[in-house]
Amino acid sequence: MSLITDLEITDTAYGGVGVGRCNTGQVVFVENTVEGDVINANIIQNKKQFINATLDKIITPSPFRIKPDCPYSNRCGGCSFAHINYDKQINIKHKIITNLFRKYPYEFPNINIYKSEPHHYRLRARAQARSGKIGFYANKSNDFISVNECLIIKHDLFQKMKHFSQTNNLTGSIYAIENDDSCALASIESDNITGFNNHDFDGISINNKKHGLSKMAFNTKYGAVYVSHSSFFQANRYLLNTFQEQAISLVSKGLDIIELYAGSGLFSCGLTSLGKYIGCESDPISSALGRSLGYNIQTMKAEKFLEKKNKSDILFIDPPRDGLSKKVLDEIIRIQPFEIIYISCNPTTLARDILKLSNKYKIISYDMFDMYPDTYHIESIVKLQII
Repeated sequence: MSLITDLEITDTAYGGVGVGRCNTGQVVFVENTVEGDVINANIIQNKKQFINATLDKIITPSPFRIKPDCPYSNRCGGCSFAHINYDKQINIKHKIITNLFRKYPYEFPNINIYKSEPHHYRLRARAQARSGKIGFYANKSNDFISVNECLIIKHDLFQKMKHFSQTNNLTGSIYAIENDDSCALASIESDNITGFNNHDFDGISINNKKHGLSKMAFNTKYGAVYVSHSSFFQANRYLLNTFQEQAISLVSKGLDIIELYAGSGLFSCGLTSLGKYIGCESDPISSALGRSLGYNIQTMKAEKFLEKKNKSDILFIDPPRDGLSKKVLDEIIRIQPFEIIYISCNPTTLARDILKLSNKYKIISYDMFDMYPDTYHIESIVKLQII
């Protein structure tokens, strides 16, 4: 294993790794570093254009480096930014967005930034369990790291997950979600659980067999939204309502609205009152939850849904991390909505898609929500209008 000495970290890449350049001219990626660090690094992969390396020693620490609050930092794979002060985390994320949009052909708007409380913000989480101990995988491995606490998961929720695992001597995975009324659901996958004790969750799924509640409600400004043991929902309890309200506030009133990737209705509940609304969601459980509350959400893939439409004034989209498929992009260009609200959890695919639409659409506003402090993840709300 070769050693790179006195490497200065000058940037951070999307994904959370520090970036430097060695004397061969190659770019070097090193985890657990930050701009301003001078380090020694061990090479683990040496390619023609770049090197992947691990941190060996900090020669000079960056002024942005802090001692992580979490005792499991650098072992647990969950929080790649825990060693960076919070203002610098925000600065890094802002810079990542502007770099990704450097080829955007118009003037890029100011980015509105919404910060979060950094601790105990997650209202849903997945963890691993081994012989009753709860924990997480180490970064980029299946090595189990046992933990007694997690500083980013809602405290009461983590205690429920931990107690259930201990009580049942669980080996497997546990996913759980809790609303503001302390109602909680969990989904357990395990090969060793037969009978079980449950004093922690109001509803639980054991290897897809349901016990207790099958759904629960999150109450929002615009109405209730149901979630199940497995349906997707936003994770930050401090920013959830602001995120929902800001996205919906960007939609012009009194027009036809199509929503793609509607989930169980986090935005549908507000969009319904703004105009003639119809949505679609490919996951049948989520779409059924939305319909049970009266939201007009069809169970269908986005591309198939758009194929059946000839026009829409407003398109409201919240795709998965992979962004929009070529077929969906082609259909958007075909029906040419006047306005697009694009919600994204991945600025890389967001930038890719918007650049493909830039012959027809221009960014009106950009909101960055720091839904996941101490991690590299970035949530965005972008409003586009036809040129």
